[in-house]
Amino acid sequence: MSDSGDRAALVERFYSAFNAQDLDAFVDTLDPAVELQTARGAREGRDEAREWATKTPTGELDQRIVVDEVRLDPRGTHAVALVRKQWRWRGKGFPAHEDESAALFTFRDGLIARWQPVADRADALALLAGEELS
Repeated sequence: MSDSGDRAALVERFYSAFNAQDLDAFVDTLDPAVELQTARGAREGRDEAREWATKTPTGELDQRIVVDEVRLDPRGTHAVALVRKQWRWRGKGFPAHEDESAALFTFRDGLIARWQPVADRADALALLAGEELS
C-alpha cells in the first residue's frame, strides 16, 4: 500500500474506532502529542483524546460518522475527510438527522497529529489546497 493509501486508511480507522467505541484502536491512530480541536476547546495528548471520544449515554440518539471520501495533499502531511454526521434513534436502523461536514487531518510519523473539524466541506478543501498549511 502506498503512503497515501496508508494515510487514507488511517483516517478510516480513526472514524471506525470512534463509531465502535473501540478506544484502544482509536488511540492507536494518534500521535502521542495529538491535538484535537473539539467544540469544547483543544484536547492534547492521547489521554485527553480518549476522554473526548468516550461516549456517554445522553438519551435516545447515538452519533455516527460516515466517511464519504478522503482527499490527501500532494506532500502527504494533510488530508481532508468529507463526512456525514448521523444521529440515529437507538434501536432503529435509520438516521434521525444527518449533516455534511469535513475534518482536516495532519500526520506525523505515520499517525494523526492533529484533527480539526470544519463545518463547510468547501472550506475544508480550500484549506487543503491552500498555502497556509505547513
